[in-house]
Order: sequence, then C-alpha cells, then structure tokens
Amino acid sequence: MFRRGCSALVIASALLLTGCGPSLVKTEGVVKLDGQPVEGADVVFVSDDGVKIYSGYTDAAGKFTMRSGDKVGIPAGTYKVTVQKTKVAGLESTAPGGADYLKQMQKETKDLAKSKPGGAFMPSPQGTGGPGIKSELPLLYAAVTTTPLTAKVPSNGPVVLDLKSKP
Repeated sequence: MFRRGCSALVIASALLLTGCGPSLVKTEGVVKLDGQPVEGADVVFVSDDGVKIYSGYTDAAGKFTMRSGDKVGIPAGTYKVTVQKTKVAGLESTAPGGADYLKQMQKETKDLAKSKPGGAFMPSPQGTGGPGIKSELPLLYAAVTTTPLTAKVPSNGPVVLDLKSKP
C-alpha cells in the first residue's frame, strides 16, 4: 500500500514537471495611439474571472508578444486588455523592457495592489497611479473596469489595440 502511494506521488510529480497545464497560444499584436505605434507600453491581458494576468511589452514599432511567466504565449480564452505607459520615479536608469525594469514594475504593481483595491488597474483620477507615477496614455485604457479593449485568444491574426487620445 505504501509503495502504491509513493508511486502515485512520483507519477503526479512527473506530470506536473512535464507541463500538463493549459497549452499556450502565441499571441502577438501592436499598440497604436492615434494611428502611431506606442513604444514602451505594458500590455496586460486579464482573464474574464480576473484571476490570471499575462503581460507583454511594446517595442519601437508598437509590437508585443504575450508571455506566461518565462514562456511565450498564453492560454486560450477571452481577456480584458489594459495598456499603460508610465514614467516611474527611480526607474529612469533602468532600460524599459529589461529584466530589472520588469521586476521593478511587478514590485510596484504588487505594492500598489496591496495599498488600494484594484491596484495597478485603478489609477488615481489625477493622472497618476501613485506617488512618482505619471501616465503617458489615456487612463481609460489602464483600468480593467474602464478599458473598452478585449481580445480573444487564439485570434485570426495580430491583436491590434488602436487607442485614441480623446476616447
């Protein structure tokens, strides 16, 4: 009996390590503001239930690729999409999109989420997400509760997020 229990535990552990989770779908897109590509924006896909969050970062052409942790792609589903481009005091010396920048942004997001319900998805009405944070895009797109942007994965092509200065 003990051997069966150990065998089952070993098999279950092996299945978890080999990745029996949901399969990931490569999800790419572009962010534009008034028809122009937006460089340096954080793109966040939030699952319908609000539990799962995936992110991407735009390059000079406004292109992004969604990631699930360190893997390219996200599970199939329907997502609310937020787009933020912020200047954060203390991050000026850190290259946008770099590992240190992303770690700092994740820390800021977690700290903000702890400090007020809705955290990073609820910027303050003054145009800042908190002390030292200034939005460079309309705040409408930064909050899950206000963003009109949605995406279905898999899609029939790149996800185009066409933002307007005056929504």
